[in-house]
Parts: sequence; structure tokens; C-alpha cells
Amino acid sequence: MFYDNFLTLCKEKGEKPTPLLKKLGLSPGNLGKWQNGASVNSDILQKLSMHFGVSIDKLLNGKDNILTDEDEKKLLNYYNELDEVSKASVLGKAEGLAEAARRKKALKAVPKAKPKQLSTPPPVPEDPDDEDEYEEEYLEIPIAEMPASAGTGIYLDSDYSETIKVAANWKTRQTDFAVKVSGDSMEPRFCNGDIVLVREQPVKVGETGIFVYEGEGYIKELGEDCLISLNPEYPNIQIENPDSLFCQGKVIAVLKLVKKRR
Repeated sequence: MFYDNFLTLCKEKGEKPTPLLKKLGLSPGNLGKWQNGASVNSDILQKLSMHFGVSIDKLLNGKDNILTDEDEKKLLNYYNELDEVSKASVLGKAEGLAEAARRKKALKAVPKAKPKQLSTPPPVPEDPDDEDEYEEEYLEIPIAEMPASAGTGIYLDSDYSETIKVAANWKTRQTDFAVKVSGDSMEPRFCNGDIVLVREQPVKVGETGIFVYEGEGYIKELGEDCLISLNPEYPNIQIENPDSLFCQGKVIAVLKLVKKRR
């Protein structure tokens, strides 16, 4: 059903399936899996839903809001079969999903700040470790609405509804957007509350980046098959579903406070 609906939407939009998946950062190999009836994970459904401008119900079933009285009865029966702990878990998950949907809807109404465009990185100064930054020239950098987790993962929205004013230097001139760190799994290099500068580019193994894995946002070091936590008290995150891993960019520095010239 999903495969047929996907092809129909591609045809309506005048797009070819394989180039579309590549453009969205998805594996074209998914086409064969979907044709054979494989399930589609929530991240892919969300990406396709936003691209086509249709609901997930439309993608999965070809119709919007198809929940019938019979469907509601089935859901209620399933719910009543659960114990109290499981019921609380289901309600908590539903509330979280509804809140995320409301937040995304609200953010769409906010004008989106365009990331600063930079064709080529500026030259690195002779002493890149010199952190002295003076109030002579400023840039405005978009900052993500939600923070990136340095812990167990949180929702990371890719919309930028605010900007921050920073001193212009070789690091900030390379920056496309900024993200606030939440958690301590990347200490001592990145601490809770830090604002990191991010450049939209691929991340190599051993480099730190901003990642979205299965709908959760992280700041982590990229490993061969995992996202690495620098704090030994936190486990690494194994990448069991590579199609659900998306790199938002490479972390190039922690934003330093501006020093006033004496």
C-alpha cells in the first residue's frame, strides 16, 4: 500500500522516485524493500510527509484521517488489555508525539532565518588557538530552536526561529548555525549549556557532529558503527539502522564570550 501511494505522489508532483530519495538523503535501496511490503520507519515517513505536503495517513493509506469507529474500538480494546504501567507509557508517548506535532506547527508560523551562506571557508589564522575576540565586527548566526543532546537524546528541530549576535572571527565566519548542548555525555570537551558552532558539511569518523538518529538529536563523535560519548559514564549509541542517521553538520568550536577591549 505505501509503495503504491509513494509512486502516486511522485507522479502527481512530477518527480522520479530514485532521484527524490537521493535528494532527501535516503537510500534508493528502500524502493525494493517497500515494493516487497517492508515497513517504513517514522523518520522517513516524516521526511516524505513534509516534502509532499501530505499527512502520514495519506502516505500509508492513501487517505487523510481514516480512523473509523471500528478502528477506535480496536485501539480502546488494545489499551484496556494493558497493565497500568503500560497504559501510562502509552499515554506518555502519545502526549509527547502530540506536543512535538504542536511545536512543529507553531514553528512553521515563525519566519525562518536563512543560514549564512559561505562559498569557501576563510583562511585559518596563524594562531587559531588565540581565543581573544574583540567587539569590532559582529555576525548574526541562526540558532536551532531545540538543543542537541549530550545525553540520551532529545528531539532536534531543524528550523531556526532565532539568531544570536557573535563576534566576527575565522570560526564564526565558517558557521552556518549554532546549537545549545544539553547534558554531560560529551564532557570534558563539551559541557551542558555550551553553545557550539556548526558548519553544514559531512562528518568523518573521529570528528564531532550534530546528528539526528531515529528522530532524536545528538552532539556526538562519529564512530565506525556508533555515535561516541566522550564521558565514560555514558554508553555509545549503536547505529543499528543507518537509514535513520542524518548528519546536520560538523561542530567546529564552542562559542566563546566576547572580550571587551580595555
